[in-house]
Amino acid sequence: MMNNGFFKLLTFVLSTIVAFIGVVGVRQLLPSDAQNKTQQEKPSKTTLAQTSQELEANQVCEQASKAVVTVKDGKGHGSGFLVSQDGLIITNAHVVEGSPSVVTVVFQDGQQAPADVIGFAHGGVDLAALRIQNRKNLPHLNLARPGSAKVGYRVFAIGSPLDPENRDTCTQGHISRIREEGIVQHTASTNQGNSGGPLLNSQGDVIGVNTWGATAPVYDKEGNVIARTPSGTGINLALPVSNVQSFIADIQNRRVASQSTLERRQEPTIANITLNGQVIDGSLTTGDRTLKDGRFVNLYQFQGRANQQIVIDMKSQKINSYLTLYQVNGSSEDSEVIKIAENDDRGPNDLNAQIATTLPADGFYFIVASSNERGEMGNYSLRAASYP
Repeated sequence: MMNNGFFKLLTFVLSTIVAFIGVVGVRQLLPSDAQNKTQQEKPSKTTLAQTSQELEANQVCEQASKAVVTVKDGKGHGSGFLVSQDGLIITNAHVVEGSPSVVTVVFQDGQQAPADVIGFAHGGVDLAALRIQNRKNLPHLNLARPGSAKVGYRVFAIGSPLDPENRDTCTQGHISRIREEGIVQHTASTNQGNSGGPLLNSQGDVIGVNTWGATAPVYDKEGNVIARTPSGTGINLALPVSNVQSFIADIQNRRVASQSTLERRQEPTIANITLNGQVIDGSLTTGDRTLKDGRFVNLYQFQGRANQQIVIDMKSQKINSYLTLYQVNGSSEDSEVIKIAENDDRGPNDLNAQIATTLPADGFYFIVASSNERGEMGNYSLRAASYP
């Protein structure tokens, strides 16, 4: 096997030879320096096409982001978008399910406003409506014509993935499939926190509401499904704009549901956690994930950096706290998890758990909060902090 230095040298030599041959070939085709200069200054059709697509993408992202908001309810966050000048916002029902009647929305520029949760879609459709009161002339998005989304068309997703501070994140991809009932499958990258945000076409019109991301199970060595890949599958799903239009018509006719009509999710969610030292209250109870040994667990995910020093504390007066930290290795169906650290007791006569470690690489990590006893239930507090 060639060593790395020799391979780099060989690549450089070959590149130089190819470049030299290319220059000679051009000079043979063009009889004078004047012709050569004229030909170089003339942009190619490929360059023009790339420039046009880049300008179009920039325009869609910059203009649409003004009408996209982060939705915060004190327990988590999602995304949403304005559909009228007087403050009507569409988001996913699961973003505000169980939230207070008033939530906080954050605009692109960081300004905040209270918004009333005014209703949910009927029939288990994952949509909810918010209203910012006493506001006019707000930026808003137009809805595309139902059925206008086609396989292969370019699309843009805007929202606040993973962390509320990631607001105004715009990704692009293509429609890869139109599923049953018009659900749009696409490749624009989305993560938790994108839920409720718009999926846009090249004109900046809404063709869907980002709602799900396909995930693959990640197993530990004992065969437990310890997590699901948080991104990288390339299969992201959005409710079609026809659902949005029907819901808005119900809002105008005051036919919305006062509570979420979603069916209970079969898989417990994975909560996002920020390494800012904030204390999170949790509990182990029936209905949580259960390991093969009968222990209940809660999962938290975060995105870490190589050589980042972190401390995770789990405290409880009800249960024998047990912490495990995993690194996700890969982001496809072949993903696996690597155990980074675990802790049962911080010390003698201290049943609280603590992990202090240095992260080995950039990427996603999962915190498993559980008990050391089978079937043990109770409340706990969790705190994670990063130190420079």
